[in-house]
Amino acid sequence: MKVIVLGGGSVGSQIAQQLIDDRYDVVVIEQDPEKARILTNRLDCTVLNKAGNSIEVLRQAGTETADVFVAVTGSDEVNMVACGLVASEFSVARRIARIRNISYSNAGMTARNFLGIDAIVNPEVEASRELIQSIEHGAMSDVIMFAHSALQIRNLPVPKGSVVIGQALMEAFRDIEVPFLVAAIYRDNDYLIPDGRTEIREDDILYMVGAQQDLEQVFGFFGKHRTSLDKVVIVGGGKAGVLLAEHLLQRSESAVAGQSFLRRLQGSMFRKSVVLVERDPKKCKQLSQQFPEALVVHADISEEGVFAEENLANSDLVLAVTDNQELNIVTALYARSLGIARSAVLVNNTNYTAVCSRLAIDAVTSVKQAVINSVLRNVKRSGAQSVHSLFDGRLEVLELTVGESAPIAGRALHAVKLPKDTLILSVSRGKQHLIPDGSYVPAPGDTIVVIGRSEHAAVIQAICTEGL
Repeated sequence: MKVIVLGGGSVGSQIAQQLIDDRYDVVVIEQDPEKARILTNRLDCTVLNKAGNSIEVLRQAGTETADVFVAVTGSDEVNMVACGLVASEFSVARRIARIRNISYSNAGMTARNFLGIDAIVNPEVEASRELIQSIEHGAMSDVIMFAHSALQIRNLPVPKGSVVIGQALMEAFRDIEVPFLVAAIYRDNDYLIPDGRTEIREDDILYMVGAQQDLEQVFGFFGKHRTSLDKVVIVGGGKAGVLLAEHLLQRSESAVAGQSFLRRLQGSMFRKSVVLVERDPKKCKQLSQQFPEALVVHADISEEGVFAEENLANSDLVLAVTDNQELNIVTALYARSLGIARSAVLVNNTNYTAVCSRLAIDAVTSVKQAVINSVLRNVKRSGAQSVHSLFDGRLEVLELTVGESAPIAGRALHAVKLPKDTLILSVSRGKQHLIPDGSYVPAPGDTIVVIGRSEHAAVIQAICTEGL
């Protein structure tokens, strides 16, 4: 499959790299000469140092033979115009655009193929969806959910002084009588796919697979119990803050309820008491008009005494979602120091996610990674129901349907040769969702969730779907 990526910034370059690892034929178009030079040296693909909103440049990139066009420049207008040109001049099957402006995004959500765009990816919408998944599961950790599997992935930093430190996985959790699996461990700025003999170390972050109620028991084993989140403070009245408030106040027009599992969450949740804290007086006035049922506080959260003066210390959850990621982190840490049970933040730098987890911030969403996950899910939608990247794209979690002629079908898992560091995490068959052992025999039509190295994704997909 051939993919054209317009925009070689931090998002575009990582999307290109992961698609290259998955054996896609990738062409990157980047207007900035220095960025283009760096990409040429770093990526094993064609890089054109041109402006992408030109039919001639699109032809040079080979758009006439492309299957997917992805526009992720820093300009909404350039992304929309480029997709429009591709739609009018070339027979590309799918066109994806990153659109930051909420008004543009909403237009795309209500009109099919808006300006030739098949899928609009809005950073704040995607990041808010990930935060909401965490909130509706108690804001105890980040949560990865899947389209068809009822199991989920959560991350848990090993607490200092924990009794499991120094123990092998097969011994550490003998007293926990629920099924779950440690799928990956983040350690020393790298990852490993463990087996039963892997020893747990201090500062490890465990990525665990299981059913919601089972994982809550595992968290309880480490002293982290689910609590009610009745009063929620949202720090930052920008796009993400508005989207979160819409969802928490159960607004039917919420832009984040586009995926089926989020619609289920919205239907089952209880309406929260919401406080919005914003430093801009004009935004405060708009927020008061938009959310009359919420308390809108005009304050600079970085000023001393705000939590006490505005009676915020009795909150259950603080969501720090301003445009300043460092302020978000400091706000969450201060909230925890006051005894507020849960905190969650938005960051741009994916390297901050592990740091924040170790600092006892419960849920951390990278806006950049949320966009990448959404784009990859749209690019690979024919073969995978969901795609999630971990550890800056080094690992991928794929949700796949077992094909009739797939090598994995009809064979016990212990007899299937998978690439190194690949693990089958879950299998769904009808209403049955389980963590399989080596004796399990997948059947055509089963939905499986697999974790593996990004460079092995194409092989994994071939083994599990329709053959090599």
